[in-house]
Amino acid sequence: MLPSLVSLAMLCSVVPAALTGAPAIPQAPTRDAVMATGAESWTMQDWAARVFGEPAEDRAGLGLTVRRQDHSVLRINRSCIETPLRIGGRAFERGLGTHANSEIAVRLPEGAKQFRAHCGIDNNDDTGGKRGSVICSVEVDGKELFRSPVLRGGDEAVPVEVEIPVGARELTLKVNATEDGPGHDQTDWADAQVVMDDGTARWVGEKQPDFLLDGGKAPFSFHYGGAFSDDFLPGWERGTEVRDTSFGVERVSVWTDPVTGLRVTATVRVFSQYAAADWVLSFTNGGNTDTPVIENVQALDAGLRTGYARNPVILHGNHGDSCDDQSFINWETTIGPGVSERMAPVAGRPSNQAFPFFRVQYGEEHLITAIGWSGQWASTLERSGGGPARLTAGMEQTHFALHPGESVRSPRILLLWGNADAATMQNRFRRLMLFEYAPKSDGRPVALPAALQCFDRYSWTRPEWATEAGQIAAAKFARDAGFDTLWLDAAWFEGGFPNGVGNWHYKPKEFPNGLKPVGDVCDELGLKFVVWFEPERVAKGSSIAREHPEFVFGGAGGGLFRLDLPEARQWLTDLLSMRIGESGIDIYRNDFNIDPLDFWRGNDTPDRVGITEIRYVEGLYRMWDDLLARHPGLLIDNCASGGRRIDLELCMRSVPFWRSDTNCSPGHNAWNQAQTIGMCPYVPLNMACAWAPDPYEVRSAATAGVICQWPYMDADFPLDDARRALAEAKELRPFWYGDFYPITGAAPDPEHWCAFQFHRPDLDAGIVLVFRRGESCYTGLALDARGIDPAGKYVVSFIDDRHQQVEKTMTGGELKKFEVRLSEKDSSMIVRYRSAEG
Repeated sequence: MLPSLVSLAMLCSVVPAALTGAPAIPQAPTRDAVMATGAESWTMQDWAARVFGEPAEDRAGLGLTVRRQDHSVLRINRSCIETPLRIGGRAFERGLGTHANSEIAVRLPEGAKQFRAHCGIDNNDDTGGKRGSVICSVEVDGKELFRSPVLRGGDEAVPVEVEIPVGARELTLKVNATEDGPGHDQTDWADAQVVMDDGTARWVGEKQPDFLLDGGKAPFSFHYGGAFSDDFLPGWERGTEVRDTSFGVERVSVWTDPVTGLRVTATVRVFSQYAAADWVLSFTNGGNTDTPVIENVQALDAGLRTGYARNPVILHGNHGDSCDDQSFINWETTIGPGVSERMAPVAGRPSNQAFPFFRVQYGEEHLITAIGWSGQWASTLERSGGGPARLTAGMEQTHFALHPGESVRSPRILLLWGNADAATMQNRFRRLMLFEYAPKSDGRPVALPAALQCFDRYSWTRPEWATEAGQIAAAKFARDAGFDTLWLDAAWFEGGFPNGVGNWHYKPKEFPNGLKPVGDVCDELGLKFVVWFEPERVAKGSSIAREHPEFVFGGAGGGLFRLDLPEARQWLTDLLSMRIGESGIDIYRNDFNIDPLDFWRGNDTPDRVGITEIRYVEGLYRMWDDLLARHPGLLIDNCASGGRRIDLELCMRSVPFWRSDTNCSPGHNAWNQAQTIGMCPYVPLNMACAWAPDPYEVRSAATAGVICQWPYMDADFPLDDARRALAEAKELRPFWYGDFYPITGAAPDPEHWCAFQFHRPDLDAGIVLVFRRGESCYTGLALDARGIDPAGKYVVSFIDDRHQQVEKTMTGGELKKFEVRLSEKDSSMIVRYRSAEG
């Protein structure tokens, strides 16, 4: 029988929960089993060096090139269907596993004297010791020096000994099907080695990487003048610069067309602790005339060595924001042979109903991909009939010529690879996002606020709230209740929301002195000040539409502000910077309630498709970077009708405080819980909103920060309850910077329980949040906690919705199996634990 809270209550006194103090936000990842192994790190660094480095140097001794393999992929020290090597009745520890028809070239080092191997049909469950028939041959510099008889399934291995002439450059291993076709023709070159003239032997494939990513070509592609880059890039001039960095290695590789002067530059960062790499491409016209057309630019175009067709490829993704019960809910689909899956957002905002973060799983291997493009990206995973797959990602449409001296950039691509369970891989990615990408403060991931924000509650019903006096009163309440931030949303500018967007000046009656008095009071009270802007949407009749129609797609009729124009971007940056400075704004909130894609594409000419989008996205990054540079310590809140503009690039500059417009109304506790499970594996820093100071609601909404739209102006507002709920949320914030383990699925259905865990490995401490929803008939849930030491001792606190606490010392094994029992529906429990030896 599992221990339960009922049995604990008999042993321990039940007391009000006492605050024990919040730990600090971690500064660096814990070096533990979640991080990449040395082998994983080496493999990813080696891959990046192969695909982005200089090709002239033989980095692996006996270099292998697979010129052809019709089924599966070449495997090292295992068969092509990923079983141990066995020919006939003999097992082999080393060798190459291939499949007819195949052609494998081996680059020979100086002094190579002899090639030795055993060849034959691999004996496995598929060949059954009787199926398959092939002919194996060996060529040296194009001359055949060995040919086997027909080799059949069940035959014993045939020894191969080929003398290598002095000065030979290349050895070729060929496997050809016989008249009965290639079915079951899984063939091994077992114990394949090259003997040197000094008597030493080198194993063929010894240093060849055998993992998910194909290292045979640059991991991007494009068409240039109608030709495909895989066909011509190897012939372009190429140079690479490498420098060591705090995170690993940075590579800058440049390919130059000797005819037109087009330069393609890949700026690559390899993160050694994580087995991850990211890159951005740039295309620059170094010639004196327009380039030929550059089109179908795929910033990511990588082969995936998902060899054996019968082994599934699983794509794990998330819905984007759709302001409903599906926002950020995770999904998965199996990609079988001949199947493809395409992902793309709706209408130009990158997480509008799609999500630019996903994971590909093949066996125990995982590849997590993140796309950094704040526009219309598209990605496709397709699998061939023979088993291997191809993953592409880039802008959805590109077809343009570049003028002399002109340069454009691509989306940023991030790949993290490893061999581990799914939870470990996702937490490795979380750590990468937290410590290498998220905004920082004093060298740590930025702390998120506990903010009072009542726009949706009061802006339409209590006009006195949206005034200087009303906001000063709100600031004083916020301080007294325990908030650290006051948030003023879309209620301060002339014309109001939505018809006043484009009037970035203060309402003269409500805010006669601007927002400076409110900002000053916040500063005096020790509060941060958040202010809302929507600078990229321009309403008809607004001051921008009237005074600068040339800055607007749509002109005087209103539309999208033209961040693609440097002069317009500079004007807007200066205006926003002035408002930030004069108002004492600590957190600049940038909303974006407009679909930009039609504006971008409507401005393109047929020979410049994609250019407007590129210039706009570049302009957005430049504007935000300039604001951050001008105002040290400024934090940007990224909003777009909720969470519809979340991508890797914006996660480097901002945090999505308002992750979905489901926050705009109450009653969505289950949705908040589900969104946390969906988002946290990829975007560790995000926030949601609680509408009442009820423990269940606050716990459902609180993350590393918390937003509250509480009815604090009501005469009967329960201030003591509010203080208690807020203090708990604030104290638990640092745990959200730890590893994340979903205990239940993300489904928001009211009949399900929901539970998830945050574990701080640096502290050997954490929290589990458990929710019994309103229509669940079940009264208990087993925790199945992760990250804890089964043999260790932990001090565990169980805190219910009345903030009553039961505390007990338990072993990690007991805690892992512990069953939380909640007798009431719509109730919750916080399980907080720490090492008893800490």
